[in-house]
Amino acid sequence: MVSLPAIAEALSSHPAVRRAEAAIVRHQERDVAVAAAELSAYVSGPMLRDHARRELGEDCGLAAVLIVEEMPTADGVVDAARLASAVAQSRCALFEEPRDEVERRVAAIWSAQLGVPSPGVHDHFLDLGGDSLSALRIIAAVEEEFGRSLDVYEFMSAGSVRPLADLLR
Repeated sequence: MVSLPAIAEALSSHPAVRRAEAAIVRHQERDVAVAAAELSAYVSGPMLRDHARRELGEDCGLAAVLIVEEMPTADGVVDAARLASAVAQSRCALFEEPRDEVERRVAAIWSAQLGVPSPGVHDHFLDLGGDSLSALRIIAAVEEEFGRSLDVYEFMSAGSVRPLADLLR
């Protein structure tokens, strides 16, 4: 894992980020790096996480980015407790790798069609920059890869890699 200041600096290099800070938070008995970002233009947390992973490497350790209107601080530093609360309340999705072959195949399709190097299994399609055309491309690729028809409603209802993989099992 890279340093927290390096994560904040990488996030701050994104043109839509006004300010970013990172902290280690405890979640489900493990420590994870989570960042908060104030924006000057809209971009999603998963897209910012992906930006940092491209800048710093896939193993940089950043698990999530919480989009905030104002940086949550306590004693002049980012408030790790507020970040932990956001994670616990699922206000930002923690990155999680695919757990099996079906999820890996679905994630590879999403990666190819959305231009995201490694989508997490909980990253929502729309948060990764998905639109109607990329949805149709993903559906066509899934149908070809898995030999199963998939309609737009099923795809959008699934919304992320893991629920879509569950549909395909």
